[in-house]
Amino acid sequence: MKRILFAGCILATALFSAHADAPADNSQSLLVVKKYLTDNLQKMDAATHDFVTNAAAYQAIIDDAKGDYDLAASEHGVELGELVKKMQGDFGRYHNHGYETIEGIVAGTKKMVWFDNYLDGGVPANEASTDSPESPLVLKARDGTMISNHNGNLFHYVVEPTLWGTRTAFLKKLSPDAQAKLKAQYEAMLKTKLNAGPVALPRADILAAAAIDCAAKMDLLVQVANEWQPTTGEVIGALVWMTPTLNGYFDDWRDSRYNPVATGHYVAESRVLDMRGIMYSLKIANDAIVPQLQSKNPGLAEQLTYEYNNIISFIDRVEQRDAKSGYKMSIPAIEELAEQAKTMTDQLQPQLRQMAAILGAEIPEKPTLGSIEVPVQK
Repeated sequence: MKRILFAGCILATALFSAHADAPADNSQSLLVVKKYLTDNLQKMDAATHDFVTNAAAYQAIIDDAKGDYDLAASEHGVELGELVKKMQGDFGRYHNHGYETIEGIVAGTKKMVWFDNYLDGGVPANEASTDSPESPLVLKARDGTMISNHNGNLFHYVVEPTLWGTRTAFLKKLSPDAQAKLKAQYEAMLKTKLNAGPVALPRADILAAAAIDCAAKMDLLVQVANEWQPTTGEVIGALVWMTPTLNGYFDDWRDSRYNPVATGHYVAESRVLDMRGIMYSLKIANDAIVPQLQSKNPGLAEQLTYEYNNIISFIDRVEQRDAKSGYKMSIPAIEELAEQAKTMTDQLQPQLRQMAAILGAEIPEKPTLGSIEVPVQK
């Protein structure tokens, strides 16, 4: 995919003299990474604000029914269902086809890693470790009721289980009468008989609060990304720290497919889609650095280009194999693929560090270690 470079973006001479890993003649190359990030963020931000609009419309129907979900379902069931579909579509745009396509850059950079912990990667406080930081998410409904207090990230512990109905606490179960009326509405619309209809609705208070918070955090991430001036060391650091995460996605894929009741996460789309997104963002980062390496070590430059292209091809083959199995690939098969992914990404580490040494770039410490920068709205 070709990317258009910003023209005339030259950093101050003082900045280059202060940072040996950001020479002036590399600024345009690094801005490819920034432009990829900010272009995707603009689309994601628009989707989060559409989520706010749809969640507010959903909340209004429930409010008109004075909080009676049975009444709302009986009178406006199809309309509520259509709004849920729209919000699921929003989730796909700002998450599966959005955040996952930039995660390698965001989660691999200290300036932005806070957003990964908050939105997508952070776990509940009681499950946190050095490699799996807790999410700082604190979410309250409009009446002040606590929805989540450091109990996991916004995307996978709140929004996804609410919209896909995998967490009963975030749903309102409908009475048998309301279920029957809702089923009848769908049969009338579809002009066909259904074996069963919806038995519960997502809670409006959770969707409304999550949507407002999601849009606010995406606005802030757009601000931070626009201000970010990437350095060679930062970009190589993202490659070093994020490339090895590929095999962990296979664990998520296995659990979401074979133990959905226990996790309730990664049910919107196959985790294979997320693998492609994050690894493609890292390929973009690698492709931006390799031109600097070409004149100094063409063999290593060629090898790194091959390796990241091969990772994308590997994920494509995984997806094809899964489709051929009827999306019923066995647990042993998934775990075998995870081992292949680990081998493939682990062997890149010495090559990436060699690239940093050749270019005189200092690789920052792992973003989740030490003090994480908490962004401030300006």
